[in-house]
Amino acid sequence: MSISNSELKHILKETEFPFCARIALGRVEEMCTTQNIGRTSGAKHVDISMEIISEFVFCEVDRRGSRKRRLNCIQELQLLEVLCDFFTSSVIGGEAVRNMVFMSLFPPTHSDRSRLLIKLVSMASSTKNVPVLTATGMWMQKLGCTSKYSLDLAQGLVKDYFVLIPKAVSGLQDLPQLAPQFTANFLTAVAEMYGVVEKRHIFSPPPDTLLEVITQWVSDNPTLCLAALMVNLQLALPLGGVPMAAITPFAGLFKWCILAPLHYVSQTSTSDIPTSDCNSSESPLYSRLHLALLESLLECYAPSPGLHCADASATENISAQHIAAIIEPIVRWLKDRTRMENESARIRGELALHMALDRLAQVIQVALVTHSVYGNIQELFSQLEMLPENRLLQIVINTHRNL
Repeated sequence: MSISNSELKHILKETEFPFCARIALGRVEEMCTTQNIGRTSGAKHVDISMEIISEFVFCEVDRRGSRKRRLNCIQELQLLEVLCDFFTSSVIGGEAVRNMVFMSLFPPTHSDRSRLLIKLVSMASSTKNVPVLTATGMWMQKLGCTSKYSLDLAQGLVKDYFVLIPKAVSGLQDLPQLAPQFTANFLTAVAEMYGVVEKRHIFSPPPDTLLEVITQWVSDNPTLCLAALMVNLQLALPLGGVPMAAITPFAGLFKWCILAPLHYVSQTSTSDIPTSDCNSSESPLYSRLHLALLESLLECYAPSPGLHCADASATENISAQHIAAIIEPIVRWLKDRTRMENESARIRGELALHMALDRLAQVIQVALVTHSVYGNIQELFSQLEMLPENRLLQIVINTHRNL
C-alpha cells in the first residue's frame, strides 16, 4: 500500500543525501504516472511534486521553506549520478512520464537549475546516456529550440566540449545515431546562437572544433536535420502537453555558409596583417557543410525506404522568412564595403560576394525544387530584389517566381 505524502516527507527528512533524492524521484514518477492517465487532479499533484523536488532532490529549501546553501561539488556530482541512473532505469509510464518528470525537474521558471542541467546533459553526452539525451531533446522542443532556455543549454555544452576541452569532441561522433532528436535540436540552437548579427560583424563564427563536428555530423547523417520532424510529439509529451512547432537547423546553418565568405573577407581587408600571414580566411569546412546541407534537402525529398516523417507536411522544413533573414546582413555588408580601401581588397570582396550569392541561389533552388519551403515565398522573391545582380540567383528567381 502506498504511503501518504506526509509520511513520505517524514521518511525523506530522516534520509541522508543523495539517498533521499533517489526516493523522492521515485515518488515524483508515481505521481506523474497517475496524473498522466487522468486519475488525479493536475494542480494539486504538480504543487506536491514541486515541493518534493525542491526540498529533497535539489535541496534548495529546508522543512520551513527557507533557502539552503547550494550543493557543494561532491553533492552535485552525486545528484547527477542519481539523475542519470533514474532516467536509465525502466520508467513506469513510458516515455511520456519520463519527459514529464524531466520537465518537472527543469521548468523554465526555475532558472537556478539551468547550471545543473548543463552539467547533467554534458555528463549524459560523455557517458552516452540515451534516455537523458532523448528527454533533453524533447525538453528543448517543448520550450522552443531557439528560446533563451535552449540557447543557454547549448552555450553551456559548447563551452564544455568545444572551448574548455576541445579534445573531448571525439566522444561526440556517434551522438546523431544515439540521440538524433537531441542532436538536431542542439544544431538548431547553436545555429541561432552563432547566426546573430553583431554591430561590427555580419555573423559570429563558431569555434573551429564545433564547425568541424557539425560538418561531420551532417555529412555522415543526411537525415539528421529532419529528426525533429520525425517524432510524434503528442505521444512523447504528457497528457495535455502542447509542443512548440518544430524548427529544423537548415536555415541557421545555411546562414553560416552564405555569410562566411563576406565575414572573412571583411576581416582580411580591415587587418593590418598581410593577407598571406592572416588567419582570417574562410575555412573549407563551410563549403563542405553547405554541400552536406543541400544533400540533406535532396534526401528529404527522396527519403530512403525506412524513413518515416511524423506528418505529411514534414518536407516543409525551411521557413521562407528564415531564408529572407539572410538577405539583410548581405545588404548591410554592401553598405560597409567602403572600408575596403585598396583595389586588391575590393576584388576579394567582389569574389566573396558572388560566392555568397551563389550559395544563396543554390539554397533557394534546391529548397524550392524539393518543396522544402513554407511561408510567403513571393515576399522572399521581393526581398531578393535588394541584392546586386548575380547570374545564378537571377536564373533561380526567373524560373520560380511565377510558378
